[in-house]
Amino acid sequence: MRLTALSEVLPGAPVTNRDMAQRFGLHEKWLDRMTGNRSRYFCGADGTYRNTGDLATAAAERALAAARLNPSDLDFLVLCTASPDQLMPATVNLVADRLGVNDLPTFQLTSGCAGALTGLYTARGLLAAGHRRGLVIGADSVEKLWPSEQGLKAINPAELANFALFGDGAGAAVVEADDDGPGLVVEHMVLRTVGKDRAPAQIVRWYGADGAPLVPGPDGTEVREAMSHEDYKAIEEHVPGLAASVLAELSAATRWPVAEVEHVLPPQLNGVMTERIRTHLGVRPDQEVSCVADTGNNGNALPFIQLGRALKRIESGIGVGGRLLVTTIESSKWVVSGLALRHRAEEAGRVG
Repeated sequence: MRLTALSEVLPGAPVTNRDMAQRFGLHEKWLDRMTGNRSRYFCGADGTYRNTGDLATAAAERALAAARLNPSDLDFLVLCTASPDQLMPATVNLVADRLGVNDLPTFQLTSGCAGALTGLYTARGLLAAGHRRGLVIGADSVEKLWPSEQGLKAINPAELANFALFGDGAGAAVVEADDDGPGLVVEHMVLRTVGKDRAPAQIVRWYGADGAPLVPGPDGTEVREAMSHEDYKAIEEHVPGLAASVLAELSAATRWPVAEVEHVLPPQLNGVMTERIRTHLGVRPDQEVSCVADTGNNGNALPFIQLGRALKRIESGIGVGGRLLVTTIESSKWVVSGLALRHRAEEAGRVG
């Protein structure tokens, strides 16, 4: 499988820590220290993008334009998201309709941090089955997870910091079965669950018509159950080690010593955690390709954005002919994924 074009979409203007501090009555420097993120992006900022489907459609259009393709050139469409616009119809089919495509298989994969690589893993199987070309999109929007203004007043500062981690965004990759050509050629992939008997560290809930149930609150009174939950202690404990194991597996499979690989794309949780993981992996700053500190954690979009920025580095003369190692860890029910790619030809893959 070969990635021939990549795209990224970040809605509106960046929302800084100062903006977040002013809105929620927090301290800017405290947010800097707690999250390591400097900015993030949200739909609705300028009215162009309203939801996941808008972001996904724009990412698809940009990737196709970068590849100089029409939507009719696609044999399949995959959307990876943790925040579909509704349960039905599937957002991927709304995106297909907006692109003007019909009579092709579409897939919507519900996933978190490992979603983009899950989509690429699925695409590789579709290409091996005889399809020639497809598009894989990763997109997320976090508006559904935000509590009401009244609910925000009941949240303590530590929980509010959680909202400063996340943002909206999308990315996409055009994939082809023919490995003989310019682009990023996949050398090896890793994807498997390692969550047996291990509690989820990230939960995002959906509720029916009656809304969230009442649960005991911290002061003994009943409150509405939160839409999401993060176990940061579990994430801090397990993610660095799991990322190291995936990186070692990719290195062994390709026989590329990690220290010699030009571009390493570590998990993107937040700026603080990503730096800890980089250090744990022994990855040098000049090897690292990260974006979360500036984009916020936009979930399924992140690996596509990282790959696009790595490709831009290569095309600008940094590590031309380079190799890339990608690892993502999903803490929701503990999924590990990884990707080894080799850049082919100086004129390879365009970025939209």
